[in-house]
Amino acid sequence: MRKAFTLIELLVVIAIIAILAAILFPVFAKAKEAAKKTQDLNNQKQLALGMFTYSTDSDDVFPSAYFHRAWNPASGGRAAGHNHWSGVIFPYVKNWDIFVSPGDKLQGQAPMCFASADNNRGKGAPPGQRADQCTGNDNRVPPEFKIGNTIIDNQAPRLSYTVNGAVIPRLRNILDQTDGSIKVISQSALDNVGSTIMIAGLQDNNGCVSEATANFQTRSADNVNGAALNQANTTVYRGDNTDGNRTPLWAIEFTRIKPQLDACRTSPNANYPLITKQSWNRWDEGDNYGMADGSAKFRKFGQTLSVSNYLWGARMYTARNQALQDPITGNPVQQ
Repeated sequence: MRKAFTLIELLVVIAIIAILAAILFPVFAKAKEAAKKTQDLNNQKQLALGMFTYSTDSDDVFPSAYFHRAWNPASGGRAAGHNHWSGVIFPYVKNWDIFVSPGDKLQGQAPMCFASADNNRGKGAPPGQRADQCTGNDNRVPPEFKIGNTIIDNQAPRLSYTVNGAVIPRLRNILDQTDGSIKVISQSALDNVGSTIMIAGLQDNNGCVSEATANFQTRSADNVNGAALNQANTTVYRGDNTDGNRTPLWAIEFTRIKPQLDACRTSPNANYPLITKQSWNRWDEGDNYGMADGSAKFRKFGQTLSVSNYLWGARMYTARNQALQDPITGNPVQQ
């Protein structure tokens, strides 16, 4: 007699395989996600160390988030393109890939100014993002940052990270400099370097980064901060000469900012606090952060906003050193 599996036996084997798959596949998925999170943490660590090394070579001063090549006069604005922090520290990290997070669904935002002619240095751009925003024959732009009349930002071609304006300011041009309210700083200006965020994830949603619903022009050059101009967290504080002297400054409170963190994904608005550009839930309701001492840590987003240990900085160190106030009590936040 020929021996063979019965139908019942085959069904039992299939059921066992299905049960094992249901058990093991989530485990594999979690392991893969954990590996990506670790790689992202390593990216943050390398970028924070790049910032730290740059400051060592620059009289212990951190760079600006970006500055216009048309520095003085400032009338050229961003038309001559940007020198961005990612381009400034690139010689210290020597790898464009670490500027892209493995958890970024868009695989990084492109610069504000890039050329479609070379497909953003071969790296492309998120769907819908506009290219060729900066054109002209400005002689302040080095040849390597021009393709014909198209000007290219000195920025990572794809970017998944941003910086904290309390540490890395928007010192954009001569107007910010002569205003006197905005300045670059050193580590010594900070209350607690190990507990102050310097680098954070950038949102992987065009709406939250672009501030506009049509023809996305990314604002990937912008920094973020943990400050608002009212207690309800509904008035943006940019930290440049347009509002560097505004007081008081209020710390962001999670339950009040959460609706805007969600709303920006479908309803972009230039008046949302800049912290809405931060990838606050890239990893399990939190993100990895590069700290001002060169370390990197994972934190739940709500933890970063604790007024007893406010990781976005107890002060806007780069903007007249103004203290941030607890939106509930009015007392200064602590670190």
